[in-house]
Amino acid sequence: MKTTRKSPLQRAALSVVVAAAFPAQAMAAGSAGVAQFIAGDVNVQRANGRTEALAKGKPLESGESILTGNAGRAQVRFSDGGLVSLQPNTEFKIANYVDEADPKQDRFLVDLLRGSMRAITGLIGKRNRDNYKVTTTTATIGIRGSGFSVGYNPDGSLGITTELDAIEVCNAGGCVGLTAGESVRVINNAEAPVRTNVRANVPTPAPAQEVVVVGNQTTSDGKPAIVPPPAATPAPVKQVFTDLAAAVAFTDPSASSSVVESYYPEAGTAVLTSFLSGKPIDFDSVDSRNVRTQFRSTPGLTTMEKGALGVPADADFVGWGSWVTGQKIVAGTPTSIESVHFVMGRPTPLAEMPADNMQGTYQLAGGTAFSSQFGAGQLVGGSLVANFGAYGAGQGYGNLNLTTRFGGNDYGVSSNLDLNNSKITSSSGANVTGFFTGNNASRAALVYSAPSVTGAGASAGQVSGAAVFQQTTLVLRPPL
Repeated sequence: MKTTRKSPLQRAALSVVVAAAFPAQAMAAGSAGVAQFIAGDVNVQRANGRTEALAKGKPLESGESILTGNAGRAQVRFSDGGLVSLQPNTEFKIANYVDEADPKQDRFLVDLLRGSMRAITGLIGKRNRDNYKVTTTTATIGIRGSGFSVGYNPDGSLGITTELDAIEVCNAGGCVGLTAGESVRVINNAEAPVRTNVRANVPTPAPAQEVVVVGNQTTSDGKPAIVPPPAATPAPVKQVFTDLAAAVAFTDPSASSSVVESYYPEAGTAVLTSFLSGKPIDFDSVDSRNVRTQFRSTPGLTTMEKGALGVPADADFVGWGSWVTGQKIVAGTPTSIESVHFVMGRPTPLAEMPADNMQGTYQLAGGTAFSSQFGAGQLVGGSLVANFGAYGAGQGYGNLNLTTRFGGNDYGVSSNLDLNNSKITSSSGANVTGFFTGNNASRAALVYSAPSVTGAGASAGQVSGAAVFQQTTLVLRPPL
């Protein structure tokens, strides 16, 4: 992904913006910060161990912890102008906070023990960025910029997304630097963070803002400048498209087996794909006999993973997602399914497919964390080679190789592919189905299921997932 570097002046302008829910309250002398917004069940555990309800305007000290309930939210403005927004079911500790306007003494060291948060750094992070750290159970976040989100996933892994400038995420497995808009997933404290297209699991705050305090911008008398709030974000609108294809891999608990299926908008058929904010949510297929097959996540399920390249109106758009559980409904009869992985996209028209003597190479650009009989793992790399027209007009072959990680070990998933114009299926190896999108088949999207994988350590058992690839070269095919 191409990232535009910002000038120091641009970075400084971005890093000083601090959102606040209400006008700034006076901060108690010597306090670390003040509770600027409280909603629902929010408590503070004082340094002496006493727990009490946290109210708006109450000061907070170094060594104290904030605990939010099922519907609790809190915003804390620190003395250096920094802001932390805490979401429901979160435990956040101000481990060591010192604001002496001295880079050698200043400290902003906090712990996120569960839940999720957003942070915009204040002056401490600018005076000495090495003294600003957020510690979690699996990694430590250091800043190289000014804004980020971090949240625990239902499986215990950690998602981290930088929103302004840059951060660095480290644990015993190594460090990964992120620039604006990039994300990582941290499985445990021993495995290095892994880049992903899935943003951190941090809910959008519900309360509307009344004012915005601009942390480092001040009036002539030294007080924080106040500007009008940003316009309210409109509610997401559900979009439905009828010209996209879908491929899905899932496990039928009654058969204890994983299958892959594809659905295409062809003569006499339709595929209805649905999106919220450009991300896929579900899909239906109506065949030439007017039989409807629907795929839906389990009602109320909040653990869906989803991602996209482009927007649904783009010719080369690809969306992907996964559900822990869902339903396959055929002609109105539902069947429970598990470990559901899917891709959506607009198949490349025949006239825009590469010539029959071309070879395309592709690198992994996105996908879901794979499912296995032992739990979730990480898709960390992959490649695809497509030989177009090798068996005649529109017919070709290819090879798929994926690297998955589970329990600290890497495993390989491979498949030999059959190509039928824009359609992708497997001829041997892992069970695969999917399609190419974009002019000259610029992207490939597929789902896979493998009864076993190869690699070091104990077997990860049957695995399944979704993977998306970006074309890197398109050249004349070498002689057969």
